[in-house]
Amino acid sequence: MAHGSHVHLTRRERQIMDVLYAQEEASVNDIVDRIPDSPSYSAVRALLKKLMDKGHIAFRPDGPKYLYRPVLPKSTAKKSAVQRLVNTFFDGSAGSALVNMLRSEGADLTAAEIAAIEAEIKKLKQS
Repeated sequence: MAHGSHVHLTRRERQIMDVLYAQEEASVNDIVDRIPDSPSYSAVRALLKKLMDKGHIAFRPDGPKYLYRPVLPKSTAKKSAVQRLVNTFFDGSAGSALVNMLRSEGADLTAAEIAAIEAEIKKLKQS
């Protein structure tokens, strides 16, 4: 059974999960190639086994290799990651997190992204 979040993952396990969410499915070699300063092939396989034992990933055979994929949907993992970020760095304040992100990344927002943010704020004001 998959956990509702990835709170108890090690740094390397989290890096593997990041690759799997970005790629949707990946072989051991794909993962090794995409992790900065990657551990050995054998170490990645051992970490994949731990992630399977924890219920975070599954695999399917693809010829002579296995392809690994996250069990938790990306949307659920995203919510968990955002909540962890808000709790860790912004004392649980989503507003503080949003203001900080807008200050640091606001110049890079497109007109469509700004409109979407404004629409969400308008909905919040009406509720």
